[in-house]
Amino acid sequence: MKANSPRSVTLLKAAPVPDQLADRLDGGDWRGIEIALMPADVADDDAIDRAVQTVSDVGVHLHQLSITAEAPVAWPSGAFVRVDRLDDEARSGIERSAEFAARVGSPVLTIHLFIPLSPDEFRSSVAVDAGAVEEFLGFYAKACLRRGVNPLIENVPPILRMRTRGVFLSPVGGHWRDLLEWRERVPELGFTIDTSHAALFRSFATVYPGLFAHPWDEELELGRYVEELGPHAEVAHVSDAHGLLGEGLPYGSGELELDPVVRRLGELVPFVVAEINEADPARSVEMKRAYRAIERALELPPVEPKPARRRVPTDSFDWQQVLERRDPVPSVLELQERFGGRRILLTGGGGSIGGALATFLGGFRPERITLVDGHESSLIADRRARDPQTLDRFHHVLCDVREPGRLERELAAAKPEIVFHLAAYKHVDWAEIFPEEFVDTNLHGSWNVLRAAEAAGVETVVVASTDKAALAQSFYGRTKRFMEQLTAFAARRAGAQRTAVRLVNVLGSAGAASEIFLTQARAGVPLTVTDTGMVRYWITMSHAACLVAQAALLAGEGVSLCSPPDPVMLTVGELAERIWRLAGPGGETEIELLGIRRGETLSEVLTGPGEALSDERHQGICAIEGEIPTVGAAWVIERLPSGAGREEARAIWLEAMQRPGLLAPTRSGAEAPSE
Repeated sequence: MKANSPRSVTLLKAAPVPDQLADRLDGGDWRGIEIALMPADVADDDAIDRAVQTVSDVGVHLHQLSITAEAPVAWPSGAFVRVDRLDDEARSGIERSAEFAARVGSPVLTIHLFIPLSPDEFRSSVAVDAGAVEEFLGFYAKACLRRGVNPLIENVPPILRMRTRGVFLSPVGGHWRDLLEWRERVPELGFTIDTSHAALFRSFATVYPGLFAHPWDEELELGRYVEELGPHAEVAHVSDAHGLLGEGLPYGSGELELDPVVRRLGELVPFVVAEINEADPARSVEMKRAYRAIERALELPPVEPKPARRRVPTDSFDWQQVLERRDPVPSVLELQERFGGRRILLTGGGGSIGGALATFLGGFRPERITLVDGHESSLIADRRARDPQTLDRFHHVLCDVREPGRLERELAAAKPEIVFHLAAYKHVDWAEIFPEEFVDTNLHGSWNVLRAAEAAGVETVVVASTDKAALAQSFYGRTKRFMEQLTAFAARRAGAQRTAVRLVNVLGSAGAASEIFLTQARAGVPLTVTDTGMVRYWITMSHAACLVAQAALLAGEGVSLCSPPDPVMLTVGELAERIWRLAGPGGETEIELLGIRRGETLSEVLTGPGEALSDERHQGICAIEGEIPTVGAAWVIERLPSGAGREEARAIWLEAMQRPGLLAPTRSGAEAPSE
């Protein structure tokens, strides 16, 4: 052992397969190896005998290597190992895994602390059955200890690929707190720390807060995992990580500064495993490079850990509790393929939804995200709130979408492949008072974005609309209905991917009733409600970000209009009561009625005449089927000079808004009135 790290032994990793073991033993004076059992290895007692014999035949013991063991992630039937399911197969698999560890001389056995669920299962799942988990872990601990083996549980990433390339999630095991809590219930358990898994879990908690009920990411720094779990850890699995899905990467090829982490692990953990996902499992080129890097890191002099940069915590209020439903699970594989390494531009990037969307997209590690906004304070606030370590991915641009020449120059400079247009005025009553401002931004601004995107050769544009466009009963709703026409018109004109997504009321968005209610409830003052009987659809901010991002996937499938398939419907009174119950001082909800404002209606709908919701394409989003008439858009574009000033353009848009028939649904092929 090294003098300055007396406990740690570095290990390679292999399955009990002759070719893999021979490869790992070749080419160096290696000090240890971890044997990861496969499902077939625990099929029966003969299978365990064969696995033990394979290790012996290759001569691991003759090389005097330290050995650790890891249980499989699935049982022979193909069922995943689940710590809430101790059936006969699990009992046999645990016993045989522990027996293998003892017979090959491993002092420990690692099993993943997880309950793999498909996205549909995860979203609909109820609370974890703590009794079942305790029974499983208790049985596991006893099976190991009877054989003189220490039972270890390992932290897991947010997205489980499980060697199937499918997507699974676990409601337990990602956060270091989970491991500590289960050790309190089953004190015999120790830990295996996985650096890649910890980093991926933090990334997911940052970009999609709430799905695992851990909305604040500062306590998820990798160094915190090491300090919290290290005193009771026996093994560390070391590899690099990237984004949301880059797991088990070669040492130094991802986003982690591993040297100081490994140096600290060397002071806490007996065994450090170079666990690299090799492209060819039969070869260990990157694994052996990682092994050498770990050895070098363990020889570094001790250093004081850098204190994590402390930031103002984000609001931890869980809006999912208000809706009494879990957020949708993003289609991470498809989103990674769509956005990874791409250039993206958002208008309205300083707004609450724009900021949440930019953060969400950042998890897929695009080349650059350009945030465009005409509101200086919002843009500056977004930039200051971002983690300095990730700020180089974001480019903030102060630009008004109502200035077409400037907008075209910014798109030409940013060269985006995907544009999300979120800039808009949204307050219904103000649209009735200031219609000129709303047509300037919501209509002429939208057309400027669509036209600039066409000129810049942008592949995909997603435009944010609203459920108020379905019946277009308010002036604001009519601007958004017209905007949907413009989007469809631009798609046909450019032959490109263009889609509009109808958002509903987003809980916690800036200036929304829900944000006001929360502030009032926390202060213990009456909630100012327009009308308790008003019916609205509601989604969380995370759902909104996921919805808009996944609209780009539907755009690639030729969908022109989309929406959430089943947002929660609540009256404003019900919303107020739920927020008061969760955040208020207790007692009966205190409400002050204000009355309905100009332009508002008592209820909303998702679809209008001639429209229908399709099946859910991805969790949280579906297409709206039906022909989108573009006669109004064609009428305006025919009359709008390319270099029109704001006053001239405003007059044309206002005239179009007042013309009967330009916004109403028409039969396919119908012509707009010429006069």
